[in-house]
Amino acid sequence: MAAEARSRVASPGSKGVADNHAAIPSLALPDGLYKDGAFTMPLPSGWSAESATKGTTSFRIASSGTPTQATLAVVAAAPANANQLVGREQRNNLAGLPFSDLRRTVIDRMISTGGWVVNDRQREIAGHRVFEVIAQTPANSDKPEQVWNFYFTEVNGRIYSLTTHSAMGLTGKLAADAEKFLGSFRPTDANRTAMK
Repeated sequence: MAAEARSRVASPGSKGVADNHAAIPSLALPDGLYKDGAFTMPLPSGWSAESATKGTTSFRIASSGTPTQATLAVVAAAPANANQLVGREQRNNLAGLPFSDLRRTVIDRMISTGGWVVNDRQREIAGHRVFEVIAQTPANSDKPEQVWNFYFTEVNGRIYSLTTHSAMGLTGKLAADAEKFLGSFRPTDANRTAMK
């Protein structure tokens, strides 16, 4: 009986597809949009998704011949007790994760690349609470000194990290683009109504 059931189900697109399955063609997003689960976000001008592996997406940023890149990753799910924090504890956390833990991930990364942390700060970008860490790596034979911006924010119970890096002179435009991208983190309309 199991063999008979298997023989009725074939690969999608073949004539043997079971009657209770429908093949839905995948829709390609228009240029300039990025989709991550429940979010469809507009990309800043010149940004294009390059690759996605293990929950991390890299973006190539068109610039004047200087390597400029951004990476978006889910850092962690927000702890269940994140809303139970009060006072100073709440001010020094992002969705239950201490800023010191987020800063430590940047410090560890900079140590491994010979870089250093310059500053960190809390910000609000388009209604999102953001913890930003600014770092630098020295010039080498391959590239000039790089400025790194690590933005951490929480959306719908997931903590995201957006990391950008570029040569010193391009940081202003890249930071503005990154902030625009962070400001667009919103659930898609279909998922927003399903969550109600």
